[in-house]
Parts: sequence; structure tokens; C-alpha cells
Amino acid sequence: VMSRLTFVVLLLAATLPHGRALTFNVDPAKEECLFDDINSGTKVSGSFQVSTGGFLDIDAKVVGPDDRTIYSVQKETEGRFTFIAHETGVFRFCFSNAMSTVTPKTVSFTLVLGEGSKREQVAKSEHLTPLEKSVLALGEGLQHIQAEQEYMKMRERMHRNTSESTNSRVLWWSIMEAVALVAMSIVQIVYLRNFFEGKNQSANRRSV
Repeated sequence: VMSRLTFVVLLLAATLPHGRALTFNVDPAKEECLFDDINSGTKVSGSFQVSTGGFLDIDAKVVGPDDRTIYSVQKETEGRFTFIAHETGVFRFCFSNAMSTVTPKTVSFTLVLGEGSKREQVAKSEHLTPLEKSVLALGEGLQHIQAEQEYMKMRERMHRNTSESTNSRVLWWSIMEAVALVAMSIVQIVYLRNFFEGKNQSANRRSV
């Protein structure tokens, strides 16, 4: 019983997803690529979001070890992808800011690596008990939940940045309006004072 329980624990550990989240800048007319060595049969889920810079758009693509393009989008603010690694090797996750000549872009990227082909080497489906099959299903569910959590975190970060940027613009606009009102008031006061002083001087000349 103990060995069977140990096997279940190891099986659960093997099926738990491994994720990472990065935030980085992509300079104008440049491309930034991230590399990861992934085993064949591994489920790969990722998402990206542009939080600052220009029109909040970026070109993104995923390229396999054989230089085959797996995922590609252009001028998108955010995106998500899921695929099964077709072979073992280094996969490239690239983000291009070639469309911009002045503005850098800030990109948040999340990559989640799920279960791979090694799971089938541990045990075949017909050799698994109902409990062990439930553990595998639980691992797949956890992978989906983690991917959704990371995606929602990125969306929340982008909305927070947008809100802070909007609040900053509103603040500066209010300050500019206040300065303009004060300047107009000063101009009006000076104009009225000069006007009445001129009338008084004209009246004094007539009396003399």
C-alpha cells in the first residue's frame, strides 16, 4: 500500500505544471526571443500582453526546433496559444517591435509547461487505477487553472497601468486648466485696473 501511495504522489508531482512569468522591454525596430528546451509530447501553454508603449501592439511568433512556425500574430495587444511539442529541442518565443521606430514596448509573457510524454513511460493507461487516473486528470486541471491565473494577472496588470496612466493624464489636465484659469484671471484684473486708471487720468485732465 505504501509503495502504491508513493507512486501516486510521484505521479501527481510529474503532472503538475511548471510555469514562469516574465516582463521585459522590446526596443524600437528590435526583436526579443526567449528560448526553452522542451521534450516532445509536452503540452505548452502561453500568453502575452503589451502593457505600455505606442498603440500597445506587438508581433509574436513561436518557432519549433525544426524552424517551423507554430504560432504567429501581428500587431496584437494580447494573445494566447496552446500546442503539443512535436519534437524535443529548443523552442523560440519571439516578440518583434519592428513596426515602431521610436517607442519601446513592455511585454508580459507567461509560459506554462504541462505533462509530457514521460508520463506514458511511468505507466500506461490500462495499468492505472481509478485513483491514479483521477490524479492525472487533476494535474491537467491544475495546468489549465495556472494558465488562466497567469493570464488574468497579466490582464489586471495592464488594466492597472492603463488606469494609472489615465489618472495621471487627468491630473495634469486639471493642473493645466487651473493654471490657465489663474492666468486669465490675472490678465482680466490687470486689464480692468489699467482701464479704470486710464479713465481716472482722463477725468483728472478734464478737471484741470
